[in-house]
Amino acid sequence: MEETHDFQFILPLNSEDLVNSSGDHYYVKELYSSKEIPEKLLECKRKVSHDKDAFYILDTFDTYYSVIESNATDAASLRNLMRSFDLLYMTVEMLGQSLTETFADKGPPTNRIRHLNLTKMTLYLQVNVVRKIDSVAQRARRDQQMNLQKKRGKQPEALDQYPDWDEKRGKFLVQLFNILQLPLERLWAPPIVEEDFITMLCDICYRTLELTPMRHDNRHVFDTLFQILGTCIKRFNHAMTFPVRILQILRGTEHAAAAVANGILTLHEEYGISKVFEILLKSIVEALQLDSADTTVSKHFSTFLSEFSSISPELIIPHLSKVSDELLDCQSHMLRNTVLQILADAVISDLTAEDLSDEMKEVRNEFLDHLYDHIMDGSAHVRTKALHILVHLKTQHAIPLTYLTKVLAAAVGRLEDKSSLVRKAAMQLIKSTLESNPFSSKLSLEELLHKHQNEVEIMEKLNEVLEAERKEEERLNEQWSERAIEILPEIKEHLTEFPNLDFDKEESDTELLEKILPLMRDKEYKKAVVLVRKIDFLAGNQEIVSMLEFEEKVFYVMELLKTYHLLAAGLKQSSEEMLRQIKTVQFLKDSIDYTTIVTGAYPKLQDLLMSKTNTDVLEAVDLFTTGYMFGIAGTDAGMRKMLMLVWSSDKEKRDAVSEAYRRVLFTTELQARAHAIRVVQNLSKFLEEIDYGHYLSLETLVADWVNVGQIDALVIQVLFERFTLKLEGTTNNEARLALELLIMASKAKNSIVTANTAIIEDIAVGQRARSEPRLFAGCLRLLVNSIDANNNAKYYKRHNTDAKFVVEVIRFFLDCFFHEKLKDFDGMATSVLEYIYRMCQSPDVLVQDLLKELQKRFYHNWQGATAAPVNADKENELALESQPTEIAYTQPLSIPQTQTQGTQSPGGPPPGSCMPVFLVSRFMFCIGYMTIKEMIFLDMDVYNNMKYREELTAQQERDTRTQEAGRKAAQQQLLRRTMNVSAMEVRKRLSNSAAEPQQEPDEDLVGATAEDSIADEILAICEDMLIYDPNGLLHWLTPVIIDICKKPGEYRHPKLQQAATLTLARLMTVSSRFCESNMSFLMNILGLTTNIKIKCNTVVGLSDLTFRFPNIIEPWTGHFYAQLHETDTELRLTAVKMLSHLLLNEMIRVKSQISDMALCIIDENEEIQSITKEFFKEIANKSNILYNVLPDIISRLGDTNLRLEEHKYHIIMSYILGLIQKDRQIESLVEKLCLRFPMAHVERQWRDIAYCLSLLTYNERSINKLMDNMQNYRDKVQNDDVYASFRLIISNTNKLAKPELKAAVTEFETRLAECLAVKDPTADGADSSQNQADETRTANRTKAAGNRTKKGGRKPAPAAPAGRTTSRRGGRGRRAARVESSSDDASESDSD
Repeated sequence: MEETHDFQFILPLNSEDLVNSSGDHYYVKELYSSKEIPEKLLECKRKVSHDKDAFYILDTFDTYYSVIESNATDAASLRNLMRSFDLLYMTVEMLGQSLTETFADKGPPTNRIRHLNLTKMTLYLQVNVVRKIDSVAQRARRDQQMNLQKKRGKQPEALDQYPDWDEKRGKFLVQLFNILQLPLERLWAPPIVEEDFITMLCDICYRTLELTPMRHDNRHVFDTLFQILGTCIKRFNHAMTFPVRILQILRGTEHAAAAVANGILTLHEEYGISKVFEILLKSIVEALQLDSADTTVSKHFSTFLSEFSSISPELIIPHLSKVSDELLDCQSHMLRNTVLQILADAVISDLTAEDLSDEMKEVRNEFLDHLYDHIMDGSAHVRTKALHILVHLKTQHAIPLTYLTKVLAAAVGRLEDKSSLVRKAAMQLIKSTLESNPFSSKLSLEELLHKHQNEVEIMEKLNEVLEAERKEEERLNEQWSERAIEILPEIKEHLTEFPNLDFDKEESDTELLEKILPLMRDKEYKKAVVLVRKIDFLAGNQEIVSMLEFEEKVFYVMELLKTYHLLAAGLKQSSEEMLRQIKTVQFLKDSIDYTTIVTGAYPKLQDLLMSKTNTDVLEAVDLFTTGYMFGIAGTDAGMRKMLMLVWSSDKEKRDAVSEAYRRVLFTTELQARAHAIRVVQNLSKFLEEIDYGHYLSLETLVADWVNVGQIDALVIQVLFERFTLKLEGTTNNEARLALELLIMASKAKNSIVTANTAIIEDIAVGQRARSEPRLFAGCLRLLVNSIDANNNAKYYKRHNTDAKFVVEVIRFFLDCFFHEKLKDFDGMATSVLEYIYRMCQSPDVLVQDLLKELQKRFYHNWQGATAAPVNADKENELALESQPTEIAYTQPLSIPQTQTQGTQSPGGPPPGSCMPVFLVSRFMFCIGYMTIKEMIFLDMDVYNNMKYREELTAQQERDTRTQEAGRKAAQQQLLRRTMNVSAMEVRKRLSNSAAEPQQEPDEDLVGATAEDSIADEILAICEDMLIYDPNGLLHWLTPVIIDICKKPGEYRHPKLQQAATLTLARLMTVSSRFCESNMSFLMNILGLTTNIKIKCNTVVGLSDLTFRFPNIIEPWTGHFYAQLHETDTELRLTAVKMLSHLLLNEMIRVKSQISDMALCIIDENEEIQSITKEFFKEIANKSNILYNVLPDIISRLGDTNLRLEEHKYHIIMSYILGLIQKDRQIESLVEKLCLRFPMAHVERQWRDIAYCLSLLTYNERSINKLMDNMQNYRDKVQNDDVYASFRLIISNTNKLAKPELKAAVTEFETRLAECLAVKDPTADGADSSQNQADETRTANRTKAAGNRTKKGGRKPAPAAPAGRTTSRRGGRGRRAARVESSSDDASESDSD
């Protein structure tokens, strides 16, 4: 083989250039086929193994070139490629050794040209083989990913042909780095490495950056890569190319950001290259300013800047001021977020020290100003990011105190932001500042103001002291000035005579100081000078004084003498104390400013508690809890309002409220009993503060806390100790609160009562209860809770009617009944009757005896009363005639059934005897509540008990048929043990009217038949006997009650009217016949009375009647809605609560009258507003109910006769339409609203419809609906407000919209602009053409929809005739539009 090589190897621009010969340049003489290459590679391998000389490349270059240029992709070709890499790797190793030996000599290298060709050829081949493998591997990965996306069968791994390729590439880069460490420039003449050679080596580094993401296991590869680039920049003039290539990579490759950031730090630390980063940063800023709208480019650059700032803030801080000014104005919100994050990282890492220079403080303040300014950024994403960053800065204590109130005020302002993300971040920032505030653990504004006032007074007094001290100092200075002339010669003389003095240390400086003033007063200056020098000597200043010149010593002693003279004269310096006091006052002022801002946030947070966005509610709950624990004014109202969320259908909200109250009430630093006492104190305090309307909500929470163990046995024990006054220092009010808490807790755990029944009963009928009747009522409520809720439907033990405690309860109730000054008799009567019907056997008999005793006492106490005249004023008294006393269907009559109403019973008073009104009112209340309880007793207790007995009977019959003697005996024993005597008597009465079956029924039908017969019989009792039985008490009392209600002029006492009306409503719940006959009368009372209590009671009664007899009440529902327009707030609140309850439980059908409910959204009462909003939020989750009535709401509220103010209309519709989220519903609403334009005759209605359209969220189809119906509002766009609403639709929809939607919006914008063009009289034809185009466009879209239907879509409704669609005149066109709208409504409801 030829050993001489007379050629030059020129690096080609394209690999194909090597095939062509040119002068003495090397060219490829032969390209080998795929079949020849393996043999040639074996030959290369033998040369590498045998010769171990890199110069074999000069002869085998064509072989490797053929491998690189081969287009084959089979497995054999891929193996050839990997073998070529391995051989070339060994060749490069040999090249490195050869060059090292060559460069060992200091002189010019031997065979320079030959070594240069070898180096260029070898590295050219190696670099291109690596490039080829990279491209093949990349293509294989891409194919594999496509196969996975198409869910094809299992594919071979993409890199099966390239084992350990990443590792080999890393070794190759190390090898390349080692080569570059050699003095390669000596191979060139002049000694400058050609640029193409360096570009070729660096290009493989850039390709690696583009193709390979940095991971933890390949980080060393990127370190080597940037070491290569650093070497090229430092030694081979690659600095100009590097920023350009890196910028290209960052622009197009997302994963390269982290690698480039770490690489630039490597260049700075290992090679001292920092100028390159400045150039790169400048290029990035310029690129972003030109192309910030490109979200991909902005994202890539943002990622790089963020990565680099996190690992090397010290390099980026010097450039931040300029970069932030330029980049924060870019369009990309992602870029602005990144810059803000970089600013924050810089502040945290380098700008938080206490000893910052003034220059660095200015830089820090500039960065914080940028963050503060972007709290008001136009993008919600940036506002959110700025607030999140400030939260992080606050947790890192990086916000100076001077900025704290400023930042807090901005966060409070963002609580009303339209974006929920911004509101959430604002609340998190407020919470963060609260939890780590530098002021106090309790931020009571009232206390802070009081402290500030005290400290200001102290400062003013101190200022007076300072003024006095200043005057005294001036006087002493004047004296000193007079004596200084006499003292100066004495000092000079003494210092001249005794330049250095030594003194003993027997005396203290204090003792010497006291001797100075008398000496000065006596003008013995020499002795005074000696004392001053002695004091200075004792202070240890002798060495310093000895170093002074004579004149300096004279001045020094003179000043010492003056100072000690002032001190000896008693002059005090209070300036330091004054400085401390000024700081204290300023601190308190800052605390007040801070607390004022925080306090101002909580009224806004109360609105967020009822927000329809979950994050608003959850963050507001958390913030209210934090503020309450810091004692901030106004949080207590929010904590009470939070109780309403207990009834939310969202479990997340309920759990958040429960956790909030757990933090407030159960979090203490105490243990065991001390913890339990503190918890009871917290619970009692909170219970005392809440309104009665929140009682049930707290009761639900207490039940949850009992179930999860928060209220444990120790807390219950402390509650009982408070209730029984055994805990020292317990007041009567605290005992009552403990009783209420026990009532709440016992509803979840009845063993709390059953284990302490005797104690509760003793207190209930003891002396304490007689002095405090509320305690008696509370004890009865607590005892009722001893019933196990799980066993309530079947059986529990009841007290005998003659039990001692029951007798005491009846006696106490009778005593209280006639006590006129007793407060809250209704509550006590409710508790007594509840106890009787729930805890006593034969409650009907017991109540009958109670009423007999009441009647007996009436007769006894008022026998001697003077009969009232027939036409006397009955405001304060009421005539009570003798009446039967039996409750229907209980016991045999004690009075003959033939007795009439006018017959006087033996021993009774004469007709016309009178009674006080309060007794009659109480008696009526008892009758009404007793009737309700009797009905419930029959409907629930008796019915369920009978069902339970039927179950036992059926089981016994099955046991008899199967002849299981043992089981039968056990069952009979169980039956005897569980039989309730009173319930058995009721069952006998019920069974007397039932026919005995003639034959044994089917076993499976026995239970159902028995239950039906029991239910029918109970219903018959309620319908026909409770009120209509002539032998019953209610039969005789009902006319009296109705008479009182009918004659409010005669019976004018308001309490009497209230009691009579309430009793009438309760009687109507018993019997549908009685209800139907008196319904119109009750409605007249509701409409005509001026007594608000009667109206509220009637509304509540109507709600109960609706649940009981919905068909009877349905025609009268309009009276419900009429109460929403009353002027009295209490009545409106009651009506809203009742209507919400009925509508949500589907007892009233949602109709057009719901618009009256919508008006309550703008009610002046906040509670009515919150309840109404919660109602609409709940109803929006129920199928299509809200969507179906929306057109009626819009039409009713848009009626000009209603005269609803425009801004109020906007508030209502913005809330309601915000609840519509389904795309199909929105599309239909768009069409329906557009069809209303032709029917609107005033501009106000145009504006209202356009405003409603602007509130919806649009997709491509809904935008198309707008364009399809443009002929309906083409002329209305001339109105500025209407046009503004459509512009708002365009701007809102364009934000973050997909390309398809943006295209539709652009088309709509163009057509909207055409509507604004001034019409030419000759343009009618054009307008007609436009309408025709609109119709054609609609027809085409309908046709397309039809084609989609054939593939499985919904079949569209047939299009209306063209004339009907475009007609705008006459009633027929509007009517057709309404019909079409209604049909759309129905079809939409069915489809959704």
